[in-house]
Amino acid sequence: MKKTSIRKGVNLYVEETDKFDIAVFCVLMRLPLERERATANALLAKAFLKGCNKYITEREIAVRLEELCAVMDCSIMKKGEEQIIQLYFKTLPEYTEEVFELAGSVLFEPLFNGIDEAKRDLRDNIEGIINNKRKYAVERCIENMCCDEDYGIRGDGYAEDIDGVDIQEAYDYAMENGDVAIMAVCSTDSGTIADYVNKYLPFEERDELQFDMTYLKNPQDIKNIEEKMDISQGKLAIGIRMNIDPTGREWYKALVANELFGGNANSELFMEAREKESLCYYISSKLLRFKSIMIIEAGIEDKNKEKVEEIVENAFKNVGDEDIETAKTSIVNSFKAAEDKAERIMDYSLGQIILDSSLDMEESAEEIKKVRSIEGVFDSCVFDTVYMLRS
Repeated sequence: MKKTSIRKGVNLYVEETDKFDIAVFCVLMRLPLERERATANALLAKAFLKGCNKYITEREIAVRLEELCAVMDCSIMKKGEEQIIQLYFKTLPEYTEEVFELAGSVLFEPLFNGIDEAKRDLRDNIEGIINNKRKYAVERCIENMCCDEDYGIRGDGYAEDIDGVDIQEAYDYAMENGDVAIMAVCSTDSGTIADYVNKYLPFEERDELQFDMTYLKNPQDIKNIEEKMDISQGKLAIGIRMNIDPTGREWYKALVANELFGGNANSELFMEAREKESLCYYISSKLLRFKSIMIIEAGIEDKNKEKVEEIVENAFKNVGDEDIETAKTSIVNSFKAAEDKAERIMDYSLGQIILDSSLDMEESAEEIKKVRSIEGVFDSCVFDTVYMLRS
Protein backbone atom coordinates (compact mmCIF):
# COMPACT_ATOMS: atom_id res chain seq x y z
CA MET A 1 0.00 0.00 0.00
CA LYS A 2 1.14 3.52 -0.75
CA LYS A 3 1.51 5.57 2.43
CA THR A 4 0.74 9.29 2.59
CA SER A 5 1.21 11.34 5.74
CA ILE A 6 -1.85 13.58 6.04
CA ARG A 7 -0.55 15.22 9.19
CA LYS A 8 1.29 14.12 12.30
CA GLY A 9 -0.37 10.99 13.70
CA VAL A 10 -2.76 10.69 10.73
CA ASN A 11 -1.72 8.47 7.81
CA LEU A 12 -3.37 7.28 4.63
CA TYR A 13 -2.66 3.89 3.02
CA VAL A 14 -3.97 3.24 -0.50
CA GLU A 15 -3.86 0.12 -2.65
CA GLU A 16 -4.66 1.34 -6.15
CA THR A 17 -6.16 -1.51 -8.17
CA ASP A 18 -8.68 -2.12 -10.94
CA LYS A 19 -9.16 -5.72 -9.82
CA PHE A 20 -12.41 -5.10 -7.94
CA ASP A 21 -15.80 -3.68 -8.92
CA ILE A 22 -16.13 -2.16 -5.46
CA ALA A 23 -14.16 0.31 -3.37
CA VAL A 24 -13.38 -0.56 0.25
CA PHE A 25 -12.26 1.89 2.92
CA CYS A 26 -11.78 2.03 6.66
CA VAL A 27 -10.91 4.61 9.27
CA LEU A 28 -8.96 3.14 12.17
CA MET A 29 -8.36 4.74 15.54
CA ARG A 30 -5.61 2.70 17.21
CA LEU A 31 -5.57 2.91 21.00
CA PRO A 32 -3.73 1.04 23.76
CA LEU A 33 -5.75 -1.86 25.17
CA GLU A 34 -6.51 -0.65 28.70
CA ARG A 35 -8.91 -2.08 31.27
CA GLU A 36 -10.28 1.32 32.26
CA ARG A 37 -11.07 2.31 28.65
CA ALA A 38 -11.88 -0.98 26.92
CA THR A 39 -15.64 -0.80 27.50
CA ALA A 40 -15.85 2.90 26.64
CA ASN A 41 -14.13 2.36 23.29
CA ALA A 42 -16.33 -0.65 22.52
CA LEU A 43 -19.49 1.32 23.35
CA LEU A 44 -18.29 4.21 21.20
CA ALA A 45 -17.98 1.86 18.23
CA LYS A 46 -21.60 0.76 18.76
CA ALA A 47 -22.84 4.34 19.16
CA PHE A 48 -21.30 5.93 16.06
CA LEU A 49 -23.92 4.61 13.62
CA LYS A 50 -26.95 5.51 15.74
CA GLY A 51 -27.25 9.02 14.27
CA CYS A 52 -25.44 12.24 13.38
CA ASN A 53 -26.36 15.86 12.67
CA LYS A 54 -27.05 15.27 8.97
CA TYR A 55 -28.76 11.89 9.40
CA ILE A 56 -30.53 12.00 12.73
CA THR A 57 -31.36 8.34 13.22
CA GLU A 58 -29.84 4.96 12.42
CA ARG A 59 -32.61 4.49 9.86
CA GLU A 60 -31.73 7.74 8.07
CA ILE A 61 -28.12 6.59 7.84
CA ALA A 62 -29.32 3.26 6.43
CA VAL A 63 -31.46 5.01 3.81
CA ARG A 64 -28.51 7.16 2.73
CA LEU A 65 -26.30 4.07 2.47
CA GLU A 66 -28.89 2.41 0.25
CA GLU A 67 -28.89 5.46 -2.02
CA LEU A 68 -25.12 5.12 -2.33
CA CYS A 69 -25.18 1.33 -2.90
CA ALA A 70 -22.96 1.18 0.17
CA VAL A 71 -22.55 -0.64 3.46
CA MET A 72 -21.01 0.79 6.59
CA ASP A 73 -20.16 -0.76 9.91
CA CYS A 74 -18.28 0.24 13.03
CA SER A 75 -16.62 -2.35 15.25
CA ILE A 76 -13.79 -3.10 17.65
CA MET A 77 -10.70 -5.06 16.70
CA LYS A 78 -8.17 -6.42 19.17
CA LYS A 79 -4.74 -6.74 17.59
CA GLY A 80 -2.08 -7.66 20.09
CA GLU A 81 -2.26 -5.08 22.86
CA GLU A 82 -4.08 -2.55 20.69
CA GLN A 83 -7.80 -1.87 20.73
CA ILE A 84 -8.83 -0.47 17.36
CA ILE A 85 -12.07 1.33 16.55
CA GLN A 86 -12.79 0.58 12.90
CA LEU A 87 -15.30 2.44 10.73
CA TYR A 88 -15.58 0.30 7.60
CA PHE A 89 -17.36 1.28 4.40
CA LYS A 90 -17.77 -0.28 0.98
CA THR A 91 -19.38 1.20 -2.11
CA LEU A 92 -19.27 1.45 -5.88
CA PRO A 93 -16.31 3.54 -7.12
CA GLU A 94 -18.55 6.32 -8.46
CA TYR A 95 -19.91 7.00 -4.96
CA THR A 96 -16.54 7.23 -3.22
CA GLU A 97 -16.67 10.93 -2.40
CA GLU A 98 -20.26 10.75 -1.15
CA VAL A 99 -19.41 7.87 1.17
CA PHE A 100 -16.42 9.76 2.56
CA GLU A 101 -18.77 12.66 3.23
CA LEU A 102 -21.14 10.34 5.11
CA ALA A 103 -18.25 8.84 7.08
CA GLY A 104 -17.15 12.34 8.03
CA SER A 105 -20.64 13.17 9.31
CA VAL A 106 -20.78 9.98 11.35
CA LEU A 107 -17.34 10.52 12.91
CA PHE A 108 -17.28 14.27 13.41
CA GLU A 109 -20.95 15.12 14.04
CA PRO A 110 -22.31 12.23 16.16
CA LEU A 111 -25.44 12.80 18.21
CA PHE A 112 -25.29 9.72 20.44
CA ASN A 113 -29.07 9.89 20.62
CA GLY A 114 -29.23 6.09 20.42
CA ILE A 115 -26.90 5.47 23.34
CA ASP A 116 -29.36 3.26 25.24
CA GLU A 117 -29.73 1.01 22.22
CA ALA A 118 -25.94 0.97 21.78
CA LYS A 119 -25.57 -0.13 25.40
CA ARG A 120 -28.05 -2.97 24.83
CA ASP A 121 -26.21 -4.04 21.68
CA LEU A 122 -22.87 -4.10 23.45
CA ARG A 123 -24.25 -5.96 26.45
CA ASP A 124 -25.79 -8.56 24.14
CA ASN A 125 -22.45 -8.98 22.36
CA ILE A 126 -20.51 -9.43 25.59
CA GLU A 127 -22.99 -11.80 27.19
CA GLY A 128 -23.65 -13.64 23.92
CA ILE A 129 -20.13 -15.03 23.58
CA ILE A 130 -21.09 -17.79 26.01
CA ASN A 131 -23.44 -19.16 23.35
CA ASN A 132 -20.44 -20.05 21.19
CA LYS A 133 -18.73 -22.50 23.50
CA ARG A 134 -15.71 -23.03 21.25
CA LYS A 135 -14.98 -19.32 21.05
CA TYR A 136 -15.77 -18.89 24.74
CA ALA A 137 -13.19 -21.53 25.73
CA VAL A 138 -10.48 -19.86 23.65
CA GLU A 139 -11.28 -16.43 25.07
CA ARG A 140 -11.22 -17.75 28.63
CA CYS A 141 -7.92 -19.49 27.96
CA ILE A 142 -6.37 -16.23 26.73
CA GLU A 143 -7.91 -14.24 29.58
CA ASN A 144 -6.37 -16.56 32.18
CA MET A 145 -3.11 -16.98 30.28
CA CYS A 146 -2.54 -13.22 30.04
CA CYS A 147 -4.25 -12.18 33.27
CA ASP A 148 -1.32 -9.92 34.23
CA GLU A 149 -0.86 -8.50 30.71
CA ASP A 150 -2.92 -6.08 28.65
CA TYR A 151 -3.57 -8.83 26.11
CA GLY A 152 -5.80 -10.51 28.68
CA ILE A 153 -8.24 -7.57 28.57
CA ARG A 154 -11.43 -8.24 26.61
CA GLY A 155 -11.57 -6.25 23.40
CA ASP A 156 -15.37 -5.86 23.64
CA GLY A 157 -15.16 -4.65 27.21
CA TYR A 158 -17.09 -5.70 30.31
CA ALA A 159 -20.84 -5.70 30.89
CA GLU A 160 -20.47 -4.35 34.43
CA ASP A 161 -18.71 -1.22 33.10
CA ILE A 162 -21.27 -0.23 30.46
CA ASP A 163 -23.56 1.96 32.55
CA GLY A 164 -20.63 3.94 33.93
CA VAL A 165 -19.34 5.08 30.53
CA ASP A 166 -19.38 8.81 29.75
CA ILE A 167 -19.82 8.57 25.98
CA GLN A 168 -18.83 12.17 25.28
CA GLU A 169 -15.61 11.77 27.24
CA ALA A 170 -14.92 8.48 25.45
CA TYR A 171 -15.46 10.19 22.10
CA ASP A 172 -13.23 13.16 22.92
CA TYR A 173 -10.44 10.90 24.13
CA ALA A 174 -10.50 8.59 21.11
CA MET A 175 -10.73 11.38 18.55
CA GLU A 176 -7.93 13.37 20.16
CA ASN A 177 -5.54 10.56 21.07
CA GLY A 178 -6.10 7.63 18.72
CA ASP A 179 -3.36 6.93 16.19
CA VAL A 180 -5.33 7.34 12.94
CA ALA A 181 -4.90 5.18 9.86
CA ILE A 182 -7.21 5.57 6.86
CA MET A 183 -7.02 2.65 4.45
CA ALA A 184 -8.37 2.25 0.93
CA VAL A 185 -8.45 -0.53 -1.66
CA CYS A 186 -9.91 1.03 -4.78
CA SER A 187 -9.34 2.20 -8.34
CA THR A 188 -9.22 5.87 -7.33
CA ASP A 189 -5.71 7.33 -7.15
CA SER A 190 -4.18 8.06 -3.77
CA GLY A 191 -4.02 11.81 -4.40
CA THR A 192 -7.79 12.01 -4.85
CA ILE A 193 -8.39 9.90 -1.75
CA ALA A 194 -6.06 12.21 0.19
CA ASP A 195 -8.18 15.16 -0.96
CA TYR A 196 -11.32 13.43 0.35
CA VAL A 197 -9.63 12.72 3.67
CA ASN A 198 -8.59 16.35 4.08
CA LYS A 199 -12.06 17.56 3.11
CA TYR A 200 -14.27 15.20 5.09
CA LEU A 201 -12.07 13.69 7.82
CA PRO A 202 -10.37 16.69 9.46
CA PHE A 203 -8.47 14.85 12.18
CA GLU A 204 -6.14 17.20 14.02
CA GLU A 205 -2.49 16.30 14.33
CA ARG A 206 -1.55 14.32 17.39
CA ASP A 207 1.44 12.58 18.94
CA GLU A 208 2.11 9.25 17.28
CA LEU A 209 1.58 6.46 19.78
CA GLN A 210 4.24 3.86 20.45
CA PHE A 211 2.65 0.47 20.96
CA ASP A 212 4.47 -2.24 22.89
CA MET A 213 4.74 -5.71 21.39
CA THR A 214 5.92 -7.74 24.36
CA TYR A 215 6.04 -11.43 23.54
CA LEU A 216 8.76 -13.09 25.64
CA LYS A 217 7.50 -14.98 28.67
CA ASN A 218 8.54 -18.22 30.38
CA PRO A 219 5.99 -19.15 33.04
CA GLN A 220 7.31 -21.34 35.82
CA ASP A 221 4.11 -23.34 36.24
CA ILE A 222 1.29 -24.37 33.95
CA LYS A 223 -2.09 -22.87 34.81
CA ASN A 224 -4.82 -25.49 34.87
CA ILE A 225 -8.26 -23.88 34.71
CA GLU A 226 -11.56 -25.75 34.66
CA GLU A 227 -15.15 -24.57 34.39
CA LYS A 228 -18.36 -26.58 34.27
CA MET A 229 -21.35 -25.83 32.10
CA ASP A 230 -24.44 -27.61 30.82
CA ILE A 231 -22.92 -28.72 27.51
CA SER A 232 -22.84 -31.98 25.59
CA GLN A 233 -19.20 -31.70 24.47
CA GLY A 234 -16.17 -30.59 26.44
CA LYS A 235 -14.00 -27.79 25.08
CA LEU A 236 -10.24 -27.83 25.59
CA ALA A 237 -8.00 -24.83 24.89
CA ILE A 238 -4.24 -24.86 25.45
CA GLY A 239 -2.12 -21.72 25.36
CA ILE A 240 1.53 -22.00 24.31
CA ARG A 241 4.12 -19.22 24.51
CA MET A 242 6.03 -19.39 21.22
CA ASN A 243 8.66 -16.82 22.30
CA ILE A 244 9.44 -16.05 18.65
CA ASP A 245 9.81 -12.45 17.46
CA PRO A 246 6.62 -11.73 15.46
CA THR A 247 8.39 -9.00 13.50
CA GLY A 248 11.30 -11.19 12.37
CA ARG A 249 11.88 -13.61 9.52
CA GLU A 250 11.73 -16.54 11.98
CA TRP A 251 7.99 -16.04 12.15
CA TYR A 252 7.56 -17.44 8.63
CA LYS A 253 9.23 -20.62 9.81
CA ALA A 254 6.73 -20.69 12.68
CA LEU A 255 3.84 -20.41 10.22
CA VAL A 256 5.07 -23.47 8.34
CA ALA A 257 5.63 -25.36 11.60
CA ASN A 258 2.10 -24.57 12.77
CA GLU A 259 0.67 -25.82 9.48
CA LEU A 260 2.45 -29.12 9.98
CA PHE A 261 1.65 -29.28 13.69
CA GLY A 262 -2.09 -28.53 13.74
CA GLY A 263 -3.01 -26.22 10.90
CA ASN A 264 -4.92 -28.61 8.64
CA ALA A 265 -6.55 -32.03 8.34
CA ASN A 266 -3.20 -33.68 7.50
CA SER A 267 -1.36 -32.21 10.48
CA GLU A 268 0.32 -34.21 13.24
CA LEU A 269 -2.32 -33.23 15.81
CA PHE A 270 -5.32 -34.04 13.65
CA MET A 271 -3.95 -37.37 12.43
CA GLU A 272 -2.96 -38.56 15.90
CA ALA A 273 -5.79 -37.26 18.09
CA ARG A 274 -8.74 -37.59 15.73
CA GLU A 275 -7.92 -39.99 12.92
CA LYS A 276 -5.78 -42.51 14.80
CA GLU A 277 -7.05 -42.35 18.39
CA SER A 278 -10.57 -40.93 17.79
CA LEU A 279 -10.25 -38.76 20.88
CA CYS A 280 -11.56 -35.48 19.42
CA TYR A 281 -14.53 -34.16 17.52
CA TYR A 282 -12.14 -31.49 16.21
CA ILE A 283 -8.63 -30.34 17.00
CA SER A 284 -6.46 -27.61 15.49
CA SER A 285 -3.84 -25.01 16.31
CA LYS A 286 -3.49 -21.37 15.33
CA LEU A 287 -0.93 -18.63 15.88
CA LEU A 288 -1.71 -15.24 17.39
CA ARG A 289 1.11 -13.34 15.79
CA PHE A 290 1.06 -10.04 17.66
CA LYS A 291 1.51 -11.83 20.99
CA SER A 292 3.57 -14.81 19.73
CA ILE A 293 1.09 -17.30 21.12
CA MET A 294 -0.20 -20.63 19.83
CA ILE A 295 -3.70 -21.71 20.79
CA ILE A 296 -4.70 -25.36 20.47
CA GLU A 297 -8.44 -25.98 20.58
CA ALA A 298 -10.29 -29.27 20.68
CA GLY A 299 -13.78 -30.65 21.21
CA ILE A 300 -13.52 -33.73 23.39
CA GLU A 301 -15.20 -35.98 25.91
CA ASP A 302 -14.22 -34.89 29.41
CA LYS A 303 -12.59 -38.24 30.16
CA ASN A 304 -10.13 -37.83 27.25
CA LYS A 305 -8.53 -34.58 28.48
CA GLU A 306 -5.29 -36.09 29.79
CA LYS A 307 -4.87 -38.32 26.73
CA VAL A 308 -5.26 -35.37 24.38
CA GLU A 309 -2.78 -33.31 26.41
CA GLU A 310 -0.28 -36.14 26.08
CA ILE A 311 -0.79 -36.27 22.31
CA VAL A 312 -0.23 -32.51 22.11
CA GLU A 313 3.05 -32.79 24.01
CA ASN A 314 4.24 -35.68 21.83
CA ALA A 315 3.23 -33.85 18.65
CA PHE A 316 5.76 -31.12 19.38
CA LYS A 317 8.47 -33.78 19.48
CA ASN A 318 7.24 -35.84 16.53
CA VAL A 319 6.34 -33.24 13.91
CA GLY A 320 8.99 -33.02 11.21
CA ASP A 321 9.78 -31.87 7.71
CA GLU A 322 8.18 -34.77 5.81
CA ASP A 323 5.29 -32.73 4.37
CA ILE A 324 6.95 -29.33 4.46
CA GLU A 325 6.49 -28.58 0.76
CA THR A 326 2.77 -29.31 0.98
CA ALA A 327 2.50 -27.05 4.04
CA LYS A 328 4.36 -24.25 2.31
CA THR A 329 2.16 -24.55 -0.77
CA SER A 330 -0.97 -24.34 1.38
CA ILE A 331 0.22 -21.12 3.05
CA VAL A 332 1.34 -19.56 -0.23
CA ASN A 333 -2.05 -20.39 -1.76
CA SER A 334 -3.76 -18.67 1.17
CA PHE A 335 -1.80 -15.51 0.37
CA LYS A 336 -2.86 -15.76 -3.27
CA ALA A 337 -6.49 -16.23 -2.25
CA ALA A 338 -6.28 -13.19 0.03
CA GLU A 339 -5.18 -11.05 -2.91
CA ASP A 340 -8.57 -11.73 -4.51
CA LYS A 341 -10.53 -10.08 -1.68
CA ALA A 342 -10.25 -6.37 -0.95
CA GLU A 343 -11.09 -6.85 2.73
CA ARG A 344 -8.30 -9.39 3.21
CA ILE A 345 -5.80 -7.10 1.49
CA MET A 346 -6.79 -4.42 3.98
CA ASP A 347 -6.53 -6.75 6.99
CA TYR A 348 -3.12 -7.99 5.88
CA SER A 349 -1.93 -4.43 5.37
CA LEU A 350 -3.13 -3.42 8.83
CA GLY A 351 -1.08 -6.28 10.25
CA GLN A 352 1.99 -5.01 8.44
CA ILE A 353 1.39 -1.51 9.81
CA ILE A 354 1.22 -2.90 13.35
CA LEU A 355 4.40 -4.92 12.73
CA ASP A 356 6.08 -1.89 11.13
CA SER A 357 6.80 -4.07 8.10
CA SER A 358 6.84 -3.12 4.43
CA LEU A 359 6.48 -6.66 3.05
CA ASP A 360 3.52 -7.13 0.71
CA MET A 361 1.70 -10.45 0.30
CA GLU A 362 3.90 -11.59 -2.56
CA GLU A 363 7.03 -10.87 -0.55
CA SER A 364 5.61 -12.70 2.47
CA ALA A 365 4.84 -15.68 0.23
CA GLU A 366 8.47 -15.64 -0.93
CA GLU A 367 9.60 -15.77 2.70
CA ILE A 368 7.47 -18.90 3.17
CA LYS A 369 9.05 -20.49 0.11
CA LYS A 370 12.51 -19.93 1.59
CA VAL A 371 11.77 -22.12 4.63
CA ARG A 372 13.75 -25.35 4.31
CA SER A 373 13.16 -26.95 7.71
CA ILE A 374 11.17 -26.38 10.90
CA GLU A 375 13.94 -27.83 13.04
CA GLY A 376 14.32 -25.92 16.30
CA VAL A 377 11.25 -23.74 15.84
CA PHE A 378 9.50 -25.22 18.89
CA ASP A 379 12.58 -25.22 21.12
CA SER A 380 11.59 -21.98 22.83
CA CYS A 381 7.92 -22.93 23.23
CA VAL A 382 6.50 -23.13 26.76
CA PHE A 383 3.14 -24.50 27.92
CA ASP A 384 1.35 -21.71 29.76
CA THR A 385 -2.34 -22.46 30.28
CA VAL A 386 -4.65 -25.44 29.92
CA TYR A 387 -8.33 -24.45 30.02
CA MET A 388 -11.11 -27.04 30.10
CA LEU A 389 -14.82 -26.32 29.80
CA ARG A 390 -16.38 -29.49 31.17
CA SER A 391 -19.89 -30.81 30.75
